[in-house]
Amino acid sequence: MATEKATISVEERVRLMQTELDLSEETVRDLLTCAGMNILVLADDSSSMQAVSDTSDVYKPKTRWSELKDMLEKLATMMLVIDHAGFELKFFNDPEWFDIHTVADLEDLFKKKPTPKGMTPLAANLQLVLSSSYSRGDFPEGDTLVLVLTDGQPSDTNMAGLQRIVDNRAPKVWVSFIMCTEEDAVVDSYDKIIDPLRGVDICDDYASERATCKKKKNDLSYNMYLAKCLLGSRMDKYGHLDSHKPEGEGGCCTLS
Repeated sequence: MATEKATISVEERVRLMQTELDLSEETVRDLLTCAGMNILVLADDSSSMQAVSDTSDVYKPKTRWSELKDMLEKLATMMLVIDHAGFELKFFNDPEWFDIHTVADLEDLFKKKPTPKGMTPLAANLQLVLSSSYSRGDFPEGDTLVLVLTDGQPSDTNMAGLQRIVDNRAPKVWVSFIMCTEEDAVVDSYDKIIDPLRGVDICDDYASERATCKKKKNDLSYNMYLAKCLLGSRMDKYGHLDSHKPEGEGGCCTLS
């Protein structure tokens, strides 16, 4: 496969990625800017992640935890398609970091961690990765994108304290908070206090983001949602997907 990729042009590679991801050329090229970036994922493994989030299948309702797993699997798949090495994953209540390169890596990891349990020590985790003296990933000189998947406010600080931690982070670090909850009060607190910070984006859960886009007469595919999560903190056109259509695009949320 590596030999095949080496023999085709960049344009052809982009076209193949467009087909596989069902995204526009513009979005694929934007995703390719993630090359050379360190991608760190902080995942909420607090007890509240056991809450049921989707009852559309009454025989097998989804929990916040299972939806988090599904999202990470789709993210790993997208990373492979755009030729990114993958991401490093840490759970809030676990000191260990895990290198994720394939969906199989995630499946093995979640088999060892079937049930979330604990508090939401978000401040401690962010202080660790946002420090200027902290370095992870394969690109020591590259930018770092921190994806935070959580369903609530931190248990080790208040929202004002969280705001200070994020605002005082090291240069070249971007942060995207991905909400794993349907609780409006929680999402609103992040939108009002954290979202206005530079280089930061707040992504609601997929169902809520899609519903918001539909109100703007847009549609939101899951891969476009992942693109928003990856690019929203660096590119305003993705950070604002759920608020307006960019100029020149017929469908903001599909960009196709």
